[in-house]
Amino acid sequence: MDCLLCHRQIRESWPLGFLMLPQKKRVTTTCSDCLAAFHKIDREMSCEGCGRQQNSRKLCQDCLKWQAKTTYDFSNRALFQYDEAMKTYMHDYKFQGNYQLRHVFDVTFSHFIGMQTEVDFLVALPIDRQTWQTRGFNQVTGLLTELSTTDLLVMDRQKKEKRQSQKKRRERLKTSNHFQIDVECPEQIKNKRILLLDDVYTTGRTLRHASETLYAAGCRKVDSVTLCR
Repeated sequence: MDCLLCHRQIRESWPLGFLMLPQKKRVTTTCSDCLAAFHKIDREMSCEGCGRQQNSRKLCQDCLKWQAKTTYDFSNRALFQYDEAMKTYMHDYKFQGNYQLRHVFDVTFSHFIGMQTEVDFLVALPIDRQTWQTRGFNQVTGLLTELSTTDLLVMDRQKKEKRQSQKKRRERLKTSNHFQIDVECPEQIKNKRILLLDDVYTTGRTLRHASETLYAAGCRKVDSVTLCR
C-alpha cells in the first residue's frame, strides 16, 4: 500500500495469526511520517467553547463575543489544529476533489466522535446543490465511513453567493442562514440531543446557523464536533 499523502510505500508486518485465521485487518493508508505533520488538540489546553488550542480551558475571545450575542447553549470539540499541514490536506481533499484522502482520517475521526456525550442524532452538515455539482461529494460524510448519520438539515444557498471558503472572516460572520429542517423531520427532533459534524470550525458562523435552526425546531441540546479548529 502506498501512502495517500506522500505516495511512498508503507511496509507493514502481518502477525502470523492473521495469515492462519480469517480475520479482518484494516490496511494502513497513511505513513507515520505524514501523520506526524498533523497536531492533535489538547483538550485540557483548549477553549471550552470552540475547541481552539490555547493556554487554558477559558473561553477564547471569539467565544466570548458569541456568548454576548446569543442565548442558546452551544459548544464545539475539535480533534486537530487547523495548521499548514491541515490546510494543505483540506485543499487537496475538498477543493481538488481527491476523495481517496477521506481515508487519512475517517477511522480516527469516527472514533473521536464516538467518545463524545451520548446523543440522539449525529448530523453531518449538508452541502448545497452547486457544491454537489462541482465537487461531487460531501466532504463531511466522506470522513464518517464508520458512522451512521441522519439527514435532518438541507442547505439552500443562492447560486450567485460565494461559498464560505471563498469569503474573508468579516464576510463569513455576515452570512445569512441557509439551513432548513428537512420537511420529513420536524416531529422526530423535538426535545432531542443533536451532535453536528463538520470538517473545519473557522468562525463558527455555519455551525451556529445550523444549531439555531435546530433549536428553533424544538431540539433540546445541540453541539458539534469538527475534524479541526
